[in-house]
Parts: sequence; C-alpha cells; structure tokens
Amino acid sequence: MRKGKRERKESSIEGKAKLLSGMAEAERALLELQSRKDVVDQLARDIIRLSGKAVVLVHNKKIGEAQALMQQAKKKVLRLCKLDSGLEYYSLQAKQEYVEAFAFIVFASQRRLIAPGEAGVGYLSYLLGMLDLVGEIKRDAIDALMNKDVSYAELCYNAIKHIYDSTLPLKFANSIAPDFRRKQDTARIQLESLANELAGFEKQDR
Repeated sequence: MRKGKRERKESSIEGKAKLLSGMAEAERALLELQSRKDVVDQLARDIIRLSGKAVVLVHNKKIGEAQALMQQAKKKVLRLCKLDSGLEYYSLQAKQEYVEAFAFIVFASQRRLIAPGEAGVGYLSYLLGMLDLVGEIKRDAIDALMNKDVSYAELCYNAIKHIYDSTLPLKFANSIAPDFRRKQDTARIQLESLANELAGFEKQDR
C-alpha cells in the first residue's frame, strides 16, 4: 500500500465570487470608517482643549477671549457633527465639553441658561454638558461669596437648582445616557454644598 498525502480536489463552492466581492466591499467601508475616526479623534481632542481653555478664561473674567476660542471650537464641532455618524461614542465627550464651555460663557455674560438648540450638538450632549456646567457655576458662586457678591452667588444657586430639578423626572439606562446618573448625583451634591455655603455666609453676615 502506498503511503503519502492524498491530493484534495478543490470543489466549486457556490457564492464564492459574491463572498469575495462582499469582503472587498466590507474592507472599503471599514477603511472609510477608520479614516473618519482618525479625523473625529483629532477634532475631539481639539474641541476638548479649546473648551477647557475657554472655561479657565471665563473664571478669570476674560469673556471676550473665551468667546474667540469658542468660535474656533464651533467650527470644529460643526465639522465633527458631519463626520461622526457611527462614531458617536468617540465624539460624545468633546460635544458635552463644548456644551459646558459654551453654556458657561452665556451664563457668565448674559445670566441665563441655554436651550438645547443653541449648542447644536444633540440632546444627549446637551443633557450631559449642562450637568457638567453645574460644577463651573458653583465654583463661580464660591468666588462671588469670597468677594461678598451674595446676589450673584444666589443667582448661581438658582441656576444650579433649575438644572438639577429639570433632570429629576429623567430616568435613563447607562447604555443610553452614559454617566447621567452619576452626573445627576454630583449636581445634587454641588447644590446642597452651595446651599450650605450660602447659609454659612448669611450667619457670618448677621
């Protein structure tokens, strides 16, 4: 008996051509997605950097400089929104930080809270960004109390309360609104803390 390898005949498989064509299409689609993700990642980094700088400038009462930075950020956000379809997970943080910075500038300069459409980045980014805004407003309120500007500190308290109270009816799974419940709890803590600061200041002032 002869020993050795048996040669296998390559059998004809139905659909082989369509499989190869489908794989080629998948490759093209994923390469395009990867290319867009690279741009989205860079835009997101730029937006986060510009938004962070703008917040610092607002705290330093340099509103004009902050607004100039946000104009740069806005252009990048508009481009980001055109490119992030299917990549929203990677752009969410940048969008919510943009909302936070933009809303903080408006609050500091106009003494009002922005509506969802003003930021132009969608409801989820607006919701999370407004909850992040609470921390910046509270910090401004503490600075105001140190300068004995109780009126502005109370305005800050009312703004934080309005933000927090408006989220109370909302209940979302973390998969739908990442970090929403944690941010909501943090906003409540900030609200209670500022209430204590105001009460303590009033006692000292008597």
